[in-house]
Amino acid sequence: MSDIILHQFEFSHFNDKARWALDFKDVDHTRISYLPGPHMPQIKKLSGQPQTPVLDWRGDIVAGSADIIDRLEEEIPEPALYPADENDRQRALELQNWLDSDVGPANRTVLFSAMVDEGGYMTSMFARSKPALARFAYRITFPLAKGLIKKGNGVNPENISRSRGITAEALDRIAEMTRDTGYLVGDKFTVADLAAAALFAPLANPKHPDMARPEPIPESVVDVLAEYKDHPTVAWVNRMYEKHRRA
Repeated sequence: MSDIILHQFEFSHFNDKARWALDFKDVDHTRISYLPGPHMPQIKKLSGQPQTPVLDWRGDIVAGSADIIDRLEEEIPEPALYPADENDRQRALELQNWLDSDVGPANRTVLFSAMVDEGGYMTSMFARSKPALARFAYRITFPLAKGLIKKGNGVNPENISRSRGITAEALDRIAEMTRDTGYLVGDKFTVADLAAAALFAPLANPKHPDMARPEPIPESVVDVLAEYKDHPTVAWVNRMYEKHRRA
């Protein structure tokens, strides 16, 4: 086991932000996967808060994808995710903050609104690397975790409607911003592009092994993906994964 450990959910856009940054920096690391719901006591004991991802950097605990990326930039400056120009760097970090605080949670709510009633499918996504007995146990106990998952992801009628609006506006904004150069800040891949591509991945369904959904996909989820599949930003997300995300 490496002395750098990522504590994660297997299928999660915020966790893929951290995975992508680690791979981009070519950091040898071990991944320990948790099941949503039962993860809370373990992650809270580890990091003092209940959310993944959490990075154990040689005994130093770093929680949250943005802080993980910041730590990686300090430890391994090249290849850089932060632009060298100070104004561009500030712009990229502002975009990441907007994506983290508004867009990522909204996309998650939109997807989970269709998926939370698909207990078997959610089990296959988040427990896919677990032994058969653990997958079976999680599937049986999933109804007990379902309420926590819905609450934690804002799956209620008012927030679903709000999240759809945020998602639609963000898709249009990113399409406009990337039209000229193909990137959000300047003409190079930065933390802003990584954040946008990773956080829109649940709606773009990229073919990268870390984020590709198990097949067959439930009809309720297929319907959600169909709403967005022709948007230019969805095509942009898939290009970012193809060009800048290592398999």
